[in-house]
Amino acid sequence: MEFHIVLVPIGEIEKKLLEKLQAELGLIFYPLQVTISEAIQIPKQAYNSERQQYHSQAFLNALIKRVNAKSSKFLGITSLDLFTNGLNFIFGQAIIDGNVCIISTHRLRPGFYGQPYDEKIFVERSTKEAVHELGHSFALKHCSNPHCVMYFSNHILDTDRKSKNFCEKCLSQIIKKTNPYREPINK
Repeated sequence: MEFHIVLVPIGEIEKKLLEKLQAELGLIFYPLQVTISEAIQIPKQAYNSERQQYHSQAFLNALIKRVNAKSSKFLGITSLDLFTNGLNFIFGQAIIDGNVCIISTHRLRPGFYGQPYDEKIFVERSTKEAVHELGHSFALKHCSNPHCVMYFSNHILDTDRKSKNFCEKCLSQIIKKTNPYREPINK
């Protein structure tokens, strides 16, 4: 089975966003194939009524149940506001060196911060967080370079400042991790 990255909508996600993420991730993780799967339902047990947010671990668990290929990475995408233990909110979460990760577009939308809708900014932020979480799934840790996509985003300004690309150090680690899955040059 060929290694690839699978985008998994969880709940309602704009088709246009999924297609743009597919294209962006296809360029960044080339030559890995990026596909879009059918949507899965929002895990009912994820909702915390006191916080009015969704616990991210329930989404990761739902993705784990969905995993059908050990050699592929599954990126869940939800528009719901996520949190995890010890943090007020998260843009995303991954199982380090695992097969599943998730991003939330809820706080990536300019409207969340009282700004007018800007598709370019929204897609750029979503791409950065998707690349970041996929980087964790390839065993990358947070990077100290504030322009590297693997830099930890404590707030949206961190996300806006960093690039959608890996710094040289992180890129070399990604190449080592993805190299076993690349097709031989001479077929």
